[in-house]
Amino acid sequence: MRLPKILRLLGTNALLGAALLATLAASAALTMRIVLTSRNVAVPSLAGRVLADASALAAHRGLALRIEGRRHDSSVPPEHVVAQEPPPGATLKAHRAVRVWVSLGPRRVSVPPVEGDSARTARIALEQAGVPVARVVEIPDPAAEGTVLVQRPSPGEADLSAGGASLLVSRGTGGASFVMPDLIGREAGAALAALQAAGLKISDVRYRTYPGVPPGIVLRQTPPAGHPVSPRAALSLDVSKAAS
Repeated sequence: MRLPKILRLLGTNALLGAALLATLAASAALTMRIVLTSRNVAVPSLAGRVLADASALAAHRGLALRIEGRRHDSSVPPEHVVAQEPPPGATLKAHRAVRVWVSLGPRRVSVPPVEGDSARTARIALEQAGVPVARVVEIPDPAAEGTVLVQRPSPGEADLSAGGASLLVSRGTGGASFVMPDLIGREAGAALAALQAAGLKISDVRYRTYPGVPPGIVLRQTPPAGHPVSPRAALSLDVSKAAS
């Protein structure tokens, strides 16, 4: 066999061998990638860690980190992880992302003084200062109705990470409750006078005939006897009338 022919044959075999090795290497890499991707890994605890450390810890487990948002938290310093999803101990496929929320630190605002203002004025002043009103509680008090008696937090710098302001508001001296008396069978004129003397409001009086009952007698009352009522409550009576 001539030398050139032998050399050409060797060259062809070398090329075939190289191609075969390349195919085997690519197949091995693909197999390794599939194995790594399908591997389950435990999610580490990231809450409370500075963001850079949390990212490094997730990467060490073969996981990525995805920031979902940032929020105020008085107990977690800025640029630290506040919360995560999935939670620690859960499993994820390798190369998947753990979602995290990052702390902005405490939400500190300047709270204006509103004690002594009307509830409406106080609400406007607080909301303009960036302080939402989370709760309003009314109590009977000699102060004018609607007056702010106590505010929380107090005026000045405050941390509102956990929520908004709370107001204690006067209901006025007329806010005391009474027990509804039993008026059924009583003369309507006397019953109405007694209710009005107690500062109660009669919103409706309905007259109707009732066999065997003379006119002007209370047949029905709302609320019923024993029910607590206040001057704001709407009372109604059914009163007998003469048959037409």
